[in-house]
Amino acid sequence: MKIIAFALCALLLAPLPALAGGARPSQAVLSVHGTGIVSQMPDVADITVTISTVGNKASDVTSQNNAAYERIAAALKTLGIGANDLRTAGYNLSYNPPPNPLPKTVNPYVHYGYSLFRSFTIHVEKLALVGKAIDASIGNGATGIYGVNFGIANQHSARERALAKATADARTQAQAVAAAEHLRLGRIISISIDGATPRYFPQPGLATQSVMVAKQAPTEIAPSAVAVQAGVTVTYELLP
Repeated sequence: MKIIAFALCALLLAPLPALAGGARPSQAVLSVHGTGIVSQMPDVADITVTISTVGNKASDVTSQNNAAYERIAAALKTLGIGANDLRTAGYNLSYNPPPNPLPKTVNPYVHYGYSLFRSFTIHVEKLALVGKAIDASIGNGATGIYGVNFGIANQHSARERALAKATADARTQAQAVAAAEHLRLGRIISISIDGATPRYFPQPGLATQSVMVAKQAPTEIAPSAVAVQAGVTVTYELLP
């Protein structure tokens, strides 16, 4: 399990001369930062796919690239993944002029002429289709698979549960500090929410050799748990 961003807990015990909200002058206050973590299995995924084409004419390069993209889109449609689930991430057409004179030794990793690199993501709402979508992409012209990011479709529910845990954590810390100082917690003076933003954790990208293997056997990608972390800062009045 991986965790989204780590929040640091900070404890502050200090007398303040005056506080907005009615705290008595020189009344001791305690500020604590609580964190809450909720982990659950993902229910959506985003697959990053690339198509690279090269040639001596820009029109040929773009035509080949477009044709591969259309084949992939058509294959994905048969799986129930529509055009709205395909999101362009990058599109770069470049030209590398050949040197004059040409080098005597040919470098297989250097192409002279036009190169088109297109990248896009496939949004999958049924995790059972992740491997099938990868195979459909590879079998119809994709030249690279650069990660599968798993996530949670309904982030609000996970966020609310993480905030509830963070609030309980803040109170537990505050009670421990107050008890150590032989004090009691009074009213809450202020509460601020840090927020919780889920992040999708990528699986390792498939190299060229992995792509070739995927043509022979169905691809299987095991989802990993997604963790959502929230933080709250609560300031309490301290009583003797």
